[in-house]
Amino acid sequence: MNKQIVIVVIATRSIPLADGLEALLKAIPQIEKVEIVRTIEHAVQRVEDIKPRILLLDLALAGKKPEALLEKIILLSPETMRVLLVDDVQDIKWMPQFAEAILLKGVSPSAVATILTNLFFLKGDESKQTHSQE
Repeated sequence: MNKQIVIVVIATRSIPLADGLEALLKAIPQIEKVEIVRTIEHAVQRVEDIKPRILLLDLALAGKKPEALLEKIILLSPETMRVLLVDDVQDIKWMPQFAEAILLKGVSPSAVATILTNLFFLKGDESKQTHSQE
């Protein structure tokens, strides 16, 4: 059985946010490696180099035109699921077309774990269903 290594990249300048998410992600058995990057340039480079399964992107890093950044990330690695971390619900009105999930910073760790675990398994279930229907 060829097991794919599951890598998650966290892109944020917030050390407490990164540390909390890293601890949470390392508790999910399917996730084997968590990387933290502090700049958007490094995040884009890691997405291109390692094609992580999930990218947790702090919207504060994305600048004034996050749509262009997210389109670039999608082109570099279409299989990478994008989860946006936002400060305010107002930040997300146009985001669903660019991300699989949106999380408000400060939401409870159990809610984050549930959302990420569900997201992780939904992506895998999609491909299984597609193959089983053929």
